[in-house]
Amino acid sequence: MKKILTKGDFEKITMIKPPFELQNQFAVVVEKVEALKSRYQQSLTDLEALYGALSQQAFKGELDLSRVTLPATSIEGEKTVAAAVPAPITTPVIELPDTDLLLPALQDRTQLAPLLRFWLEAYRTQLGSAAFSLERFIAAAQARLAELHPDNDFALGASDYEQIKTWVFEALSTGSLVQAINVSHYDENTGEAVSGNMIELKANQS
Repeated sequence: MKKILTKGDFEKITMIKPPFELQNQFAVVVEKVEALKSRYQQSLTDLEALYGALSQQAFKGELDLSRVTLPATSIEGEKTVAAAVPAPITTPVIELPDTDLLLPALQDRTQLAPLLRFWLEAYRTQLGSAAFSLERFIAAAQARLAELHPDNDFALGASDYEQIKTWVFEALSTGSLVQAINVSHYDENTGEAVSGNMIELKANQS
């Protein structure tokens, strides 16, 4: 290219040369924009951390909405909630089936995601009217692993929880799971009815 382009050719190229005052003004604007971007990024990080904390409480059934004001008018077609104490909901026993996905997951932890997804789908189909419980699923999965391979010391960790959380969000987006507010619910530990607005995740029965 050196033999083709000459100094005269370069001199014909129009160059934009803004005055230094305009360049300095532009530099000030860029600095302010970068500062705003940094603050917005920090706010986004804080919001994601808060959302993660709220999500964990929601999955565990610990998100208390008793202080949230609900609309006084009833929704058209909504049935009146009986004032009587609700009958206890029988929690189904989680039966996680054996699968060819198990052995690869035990040998290589990166292969655990397909197994968790398979078991989560199996758990969802068994929910009936009961609420999705993250703790019960993890306990059932850990027990199933120990039952099928008692000599393998395999424990679910934080990264595995992230896989489960991703599946839950996908199930909510596709409608396989739905969010519901249970004003009165039955506490399996105390055997008593508990009042309070609690978010529950349930299988879509429609």
